[in-house]
Amino acid sequence: MKNALYLLLTVLIVSCGTENNTQETQQDNSLTLVEGSWTLNFNLGEGILAPVAFNLSQVRGRYQLEFINGEEKIVTKSVEIKDKKIKISDAVFNSWFEGEIINSSTIKGHWFKNDGANKIAFEAHHGVQERFKKPENLPFSETNISGKWEVDFSKDVPSDHYKAIGKFIQDGIYLTGTFLTETGDYRFLEGNVYNDVAYLSCFDGAHLFLFKATILDDTLQGEFWSGTHWNEPWIATRNNNFELTNPDSLTFLKEGYDNLEFTFPNLKGDPVSLSDENYNDKVVIVNIMGPWCPNCKDESVYLAELYNSNKAKGLEVIALSFDKSSDFEIAKNTALKVKEHFGINYEILIAGKANKIEASKSLPMLNHVMSYPTSIFIDRKGKIRKIRTGFYGPGTGDYYTRYIEQTNDFVAMLLAEK
Repeated sequence: MKNALYLLLTVLIVSCGTENNTQETQQDNSLTLVEGSWTLNFNLGEGILAPVAFNLSQVRGRYQLEFINGEEKIVTKSVEIKDKKIKISDAVFNSWFEGEIINSSTIKGHWFKNDGANKIAFEAHHGVQERFKKPENLPFSETNISGKWEVDFSKDVPSDHYKAIGKFIQDGIYLTGTFLTETGDYRFLEGNVYNDVAYLSCFDGAHLFLFKATILDDTLQGEFWSGTHWNEPWIATRNNNFELTNPDSLTFLKEGYDNLEFTFPNLKGDPVSLSDENYNDKVVIVNIMGPWCPNCKDESVYLAELYNSNKAKGLEVIALSFDKSSDFEIAKNTALKVKEHFGINYEILIAGKANKIEASKSLPMLNHVMSYPTSIFIDRKGKIRKIRTGFYGPGTGDYYTRYIEQTNDFVAMLLAEK
């Protein structure tokens, strides 16, 4: 469909799925964009493009974009248009696009994060196409990389090396999948396979990922880009039996400590401690998280539902928010956005700046804070029963399903104890 859209000067709220939006819009009749499927290419330098698909539409008189990563749909409703300038902001993460409307089917500009010091150029065009453009005069190949792979990132650099599981599903030239690491996952990846080369990308509002690999029988030789700030090689081999270290064994109490203790301010500035009366004789999940972290976003969705379903039975959840900023007001407002967006009814505390060393200092009883998120499960007597490092989100398929089922059962067991 190629109906022209009249774009508006708006002040709207971005949403990954929330429909609440009552603010007025103003129409700028001098500007038009084409409704439908678009491809936005981020320029990572030296001709390296990271594409992401989005749909542009009008809903009840308001304009929005829907970014697409495989099964994931991220709706963005905050769109400001004036004098051929467009700004698109994210509701949860501190990131935004600023661009110029070149014509009805082309936008050029930059994507910004956090303080705006770093930016990545982009160019967006209307039109249905494959996520990754097919190279010209490419011979046909029946290569299929569906399955489970043992992955080494930065294998030849010990200080950067880490293991991962690659899970891919290929249907013709269409490819989806993800990478699971000991600290989380790379969420929903989508791309294409052309002859002996595989491409995957993801944009979730906070992170921009690009993966490329050459297929050599049962080996993948690849390269990974995280925005413009990180680039590393990876290699993978098929291995259906490969597993990572048990996430429940990576973080633990140091010798000499019996329990978890902390005092941090809540969003009102009032001090909250695990020893407060509100948490006596309760099962408590302490969630170490960051409002900038997509894996934390995935777990927050789950924890919000788990809490609402079990609060009356004696479950409490406390989120310890580690922000990119050390300023309390900035950190508070960022956490408040997360709380409101996901309908979180449990306490969120401002725990400090998002630095793993500093986070470890603020929780000295732990051997380390290895990952955002990390969840600590405490029984009614105040004893730590399990510490889960990282979170496998919905992009990991059966890993996510299995973890949710196991955690639901584990929490039910703790709640049944007297």
